[in-house]
Amino acid sequence: MLKLDEKWPAGVQLADAARSAAAGAVSGSTVAVVLQPFDVLRTRLQTDATAGSSRPVSQTLRAIANEGGGISNLWRGSSATLVRVGAGAGVHFFTLQLMREAYGSSSARGSSTAPKADQGRGGPGTWLRDAGMGGASRSVAVLLLCPVTTVKTRMEASGAAGAKYAYRSVPHALTTIAQAEGISALWRGLLPALAANAPFSAIHYMCYRQIQAAAAPYMPSQTAANFFSGAVASLVATVSTQPFDVIRTRAMLRMAGPEAGASRFTLLAGIGPRLAKRCMQTSLLWTFYEELYSRWKRPSDGARSATP
Repeated sequence: MLKLDEKWPAGVQLADAARSAAAGAVSGSTVAVVLQPFDVLRTRLQTDATAGSSRPVSQTLRAIANEGGGISNLWRGSSATLVRVGAGAGVHFFTLQLMREAYGSSSARGSSTAPKADQGRGGPGTWLRDAGMGGASRSVAVLLLCPVTTVKTRMEASGAAGAKYAYRSVPHALTTIAQAEGISALWRGLLPALAANAPFSAIHYMCYRQIQAAAAPYMPSQTAANFFSGAVASLVATVSTQPFDVIRTRAMLRMAGPEAGASRFTLLAGIGPRLAKRCMQTSLLWTFYEELYSRWKRPSDGARSATP
């Protein structure tokens, strides 16, 4: 069983986790709001595809802009994004940091039962450990923030799907949904959300750690290595989990399955904007996070890395 590192009191470790959460929240909020148009476009492409009315990205962008509000429509749902991504990143990095500390404690004491290859950075055991930490920490964030994710998805929606939802703010949306549809409606789409996000973070963190270690010697700086690693890892993870993201969108918007005339590639709808947004968001988020955490951690802890 993993325990908190005996060399560092629990209060100090919680302070480290809080610093990690703060770095993640600041990074996540900043990047997410800038890239919000990609989420709005992705949601519209997915809802149109499900309704059997797919069209090119350029036409979809014009349709969104023509719905009143012009180009600002592309930032629809930004308030929910700020809450969901900021808080979600904070919870994710807080939990991940505690797991890092727990693993560091176990690793420091050594394990006579673990194969030697698994104790190194590239062993299969290390890959599974990184995947497990990434997936588990993201699952906690998804579970806690699912109501805000539901609100975010509905506030981003446009066209026929968005016409059903008119919320003034995130608190108004939460209370309206709870009163009209019941509290459980706030967690509608939880399973698809977990299916999309937990594997995404598991694959991403596993790939990120391996690519980061391999690329660092060939990069001009550690910051460049972090950005490159985040982008490549995000590419792999996004493609792997795309179908689950489409199912999540349908569930949160209370949409049925694809119409009879819908394309058989409906589960890939919106992959372009999602791929562009995820790669940029995740690579920038992790780069900012690594920089902020390394600056904010204890001065006496200089030898310890943000990503052990």
